[in-house]
Amino acid sequence: MAAILSRPRSCCGFIPIETGVLIITIFGILNKLSGFYGIISFDVSDPIAFTVYIYSLLAVFVFARGLYGIHTDNVRAVRWYTIFYWVDCLVSIITTTIFAVKWYVYTDHSLPELANDPAKQQEHDDVFRMEGVVSIIMLVALRMVHIYFAVVLTSYYKSIGRAHYSKLAAQVDQDLDEIEYNSP
Repeated sequence: MAAILSRPRSCCGFIPIETGVLIITIFGILNKLSGFYGIISFDVSDPIAFTVYIYSLLAVFVFARGLYGIHTDNVRAVRWYTIFYWVDCLVSIITTTIFAVKWYVYTDHSLPELANDPAKQQEHDDVFRMEGVVSIIMLVALRMVHIYFAVVLTSYYKSIGRAHYSKLAAQVDQDLDEIEYNSP
């Protein structure tokens, strides 16, 4: 696990890192577009969910700017996108936790039509518990993938930052060589 998170030179072990970052960003944009569907549902009964919908719509623009920065090798744009991606990762973990606790702890999932049949009620409760465990395992796995993608994006940013710095250093060396060559 430490080798995977240390400094990936590729995405998922076989995709070139730049291609992987482009794919991560495109899927991030598609994911954030879900905020549009939340907004058009006009469900403002849950202020946290409504806030997440608005956040997702605003995040689309940041992800699009990040996509442009990746495409043009703009180190500064990729740096800000990388920072935002980590913030987005944290926001996603927090909101997923809030929604999961709200759904699995505070929402009543009993069925009134099963109130007179304790055996069926018990079966329903057992199935719901099992589904809850599977769902939480999936949510944790998805958050871990999100963190891995953030590590890949950070690695990409560091690699283009080094390449950008190397190009600048090479240009300075070339300029100094030309000055020495042209001096009397």
